[in-house]
Order: sequence, then C-alpha cells, then structure tokens
Amino acid sequence: MIGSAAGILGFTALLVTALALEVTARRQRGRATAAQALGAAMRTTPGRVVVLGAWFWLGVHFLAR
Repeated sequence: MIGSAAGILGFTALLVTALALEVTARRQRGRATAAQALGAAMRTTPGRVVVLGAWFWLGVHFLAR
C-alpha cells in the first residue's frame, strides 16, 4: 500500500511540475513550450527515434496489461 501511494504521489508531482513548466513557458518569451520542444525533436531522425522510444516505453510500462 505504501509503495503504490508513493508511486501515485511521485507521478502527481511530475504532472504538477510539467504543468508549472508549461505555464511558465507560455508566460515568458525565452522558454519553449512542450509543443515547440516536441516539434523541434521531430525535425530530425534521432529526435524521432527518441520520441518513438519514449512512446514505446510508456506503452510497455503503463498501457500493456
């Protein structure tokens, strides 16, 4: 029970951090938003491989049951 609660708390902290970074990026001119960063990564072949690997990792660890 403690392990699953810690996992949920950790993922909640990651989500809140990601949202805070996105809000900060949208309010300040010097920072890239998540969409801009993903778009920049998708322009190159190595970037596409990394994005594909990230989606694969998410699918294997969280979506496949």
